[in-house]
Amino acid sequence: MFVFIIIVILLILMFLWYMWFLQKRNNSELQLFKDRTEKLKEDIFEDQIESLEEMKLTGASLESFGKGKQDYSKLQNETVPKLLAQISNALNRNSNFNVFGAASDLKKIKVQVEDVESQFNDIDAVFTKIVESNKQNASTSEVLHGDYEKLRKEILTKSFNYGPATEKLESELNEIAGFLDEEKKLTSQGDHLEARQYLDDAKVKLSMIKDQVQLIVPLFKDLDKVFPGQIEEIQSVYEKLIQQQYRFSIDIDSEISSVQQNIAKSNQALSDLNFDIVDSVNDKIKADINDLYDNLSLEINAKRQVLKQQKPVLDYLNHAKFQHNRLDEYIQTLEENYILNEQDMDDFKAHGRTLSRVMTEYDQDVQSIADKSMIFSKAEADFREIVAELDKIESREKTINDNLNQMLSSEEISKKSVEKYAHRIQLQKKSLEQLNLGGLPEDYLEYFFMVSDEIKKLYDALNSERVNMEDISKQVIVTQEDLDNLVEKTRDLKENVLLDEKLLQYANRYADEADFNEQLMKARRLFDEEFEYEQALEVISKALETIEPGSVARIKDTISA
Repeated sequence: MFVFIIIVILLILMFLWYMWFLQKRNNSELQLFKDRTEKLKEDIFEDQIESLEEMKLTGASLESFGKGKQDYSKLQNETVPKLLAQISNALNRNSNFNVFGAASDLKKIKVQVEDVESQFNDIDAVFTKIVESNKQNASTSEVLHGDYEKLRKEILTKSFNYGPATEKLESELNEIAGFLDEEKKLTSQGDHLEARQYLDDAKVKLSMIKDQVQLIVPLFKDLDKVFPGQIEEIQSVYEKLIQQQYRFSIDIDSEISSVQQNIAKSNQALSDLNFDIVDSVNDKIKADINDLYDNLSLEINAKRQVLKQQKPVLDYLNHAKFQHNRLDEYIQTLEENYILNEQDMDDFKAHGRTLSRVMTEYDQDVQSIADKSMIFSKAEADFREIVAELDKIESREKTINDNLNQMLSSEEISKKSVEKYAHRIQLQKKSLEQLNLGGLPEDYLEYFFMVSDEIKKLYDALNSERVNMEDISKQVIVTQEDLDNLVEKTRDLKENVLLDEKLLQYANRYADEADFNEQLMKARRLFDEEFEYEQALEVISKALETIEPGSVARIKDTISA
């Protein structure tokens, strides 16, 4: 119980201490806001208001000053006194230990004090702006008047640099003069804020004109000096070339007229200070003038090249024609005895037509040059095309000639191959005859006669009235493969026969065995009567392996050895 009483007493003491702490804090902050508010009660703008009233303001300046003065009076006579009363009430509540109520009042008072101070700052800014406007206007006006006079003098004395834009520039200068006059009038009347607006307008306009002048000078130089000078040069060179019988692929007179029209169009746009149009048209003028120069240079250079190339191209044509005719004679000689490659012959005939065409084109161009009616750049292009076509013909006809020579070489190779094939097949036949066989297997005979027939056909084809070497070359490869297969078959057949004979002879020792004898007789019938040596080998080998395992391999080894 005693402990409980002690705890309660401690809690009461802590609460009283906390209340005392809040009261002290509230009092301190309220006193601070009271001091700040009483400072606002002082007539802090008295000197500024007196100074501004002496300036005899008018217009926007007077209106701004009047509103600021009215707001200041309301703050001084109504808002600040009410705020001080609120602070006093809060102090009283706090001293009476209504600390929580005083704390609530303190929050509201803080917001109100800061708001009132902000309003005072706004009023101070309004008064300061009017005073500063007066000072700045005087300084700015002096500078702008100096810049204006300097720019006006430059434009008037150097109007030759601005051409058609001069009138528009002078008009804009007059506009600046109007701004400055209006500023001077408003300043004398006391409307400094409105006067400031005219000074700002004059400053912006003056800066704009300076920028325009920087743009105008190079643009007008192009229109007044550069472009006309270039056109005059082009016109002069063109007239001389016409006198020298030059011809052109475009209408030079029309192009020159178009450029001159665009120069006039650009000058008009410059007089209106429409720089986007001027830039666009000037770019077009530059491009067109460059094209005109290029066309003149093209024909001058082309004439030099055409006169230089005329004889070499003719020589190349004659050389190509000579080579073509010589190849034609070679082809005609071969065509009597050979069937030539169809694609090669089609290309060769096309070359003849091409040569006739390009020769005609060349003659027409040369005649036009002689008649002074030729556009040299076209003639140069024609010559380049002729040379390119002759290059293709020369390359292709070399290939055709090589093919013909290769065909003759292939014929000799094919003849030797056929002779070698005939000799090899005879060797196969003789090697089998030496075995003294009663006959040969039907499938072997069919293959043998097929290969023999292929060799005979090759021989006939090589000795025909018109040899087709393309077909013969293909058939030689096929026959070579078939002959190789025949040699392989012959070797296998001989091996089977030799092994059959050995095995049949060895098998006689088991002839008394009934089952074995039956297989032996079958193998002999296949060998002697049906000539199926491979089947005979299978039958006798199987029978021997049954009665004497390993005997077949042993006998086979004796043959190999």
